[in-house]
Amino acid sequence: MKEPRSLLDVAPVMPLLRIHDAGQAADVVPVARAITAAGLPMVHIALDGPHALTAIERLATDASDVIVGAGELTDAAQPALARAAGAEFLVAADGTPELCAAMRASELPHLPGVRTDLDVARLLDDGYTDMVLTGGRRVLKSLASFAPSARFAVAGAAAADVAGHLAAPNVRCVVADWLAPDAAVQQRDWDRVRRLAAVALTLGSPSVAAVRAL
Repeated sequence: MKEPRSLLDVAPVMPLLRIHDAGQAADVVPVARAITAAGLPMVHIALDGPHALTAIERLATDASDVIVGAGELTDAAQPALARAAGAEFLVAADGTPELCAAMRASELPHLPGVRTDLDVARLLDDGYTDMVLTGGRRVLKSLASFAPSARFAVAGAAAADVAGHLAAPNVRCVVADWLAPDAAVQQRDWDRVRRLAAVALTLGSPSVAAVRAL
């Protein structure tokens, strides 16, 4: 596999899927394909439930055209499990030394998580420049002057926040977890998922260069 310059440079919106039950894990392929049909080439699965790794395995096996990752990692055991399931990249909720070491050991492209200026400073000292931030525009403004070399994906961005976050000079993409509403998945309304992904893409950028190979 070929690594891109950065996960932050693949697309302005990074879709995050939450798998609450076995049924959603079974439907993850059409959901992911609806998202990629709109022009967003990658999705990642939040590792916050017992069916998340199954969903990653299903995508890796049945939808090899979709770049699949694991998201919201919090534990040092998760990177190896995600890679074994077929994940091609990792996005963490934390940036502890133990978790960062485990992500580096996986040899997958990855983003550590940060919440404060001190988190960013520690990761910069550890050699990272690209991170995923849980925080608002005030934090981003502070970080632009405090840590000008740091670049961020912003987690938890609502649709109304996408354009504003991406206007910040230190933001390269936003994490969107609203592209596959439970009602749409339950009704198997894949066209609604595709339309939401298309809206996210329009909010993020007039065009996206789809980088396939990680």
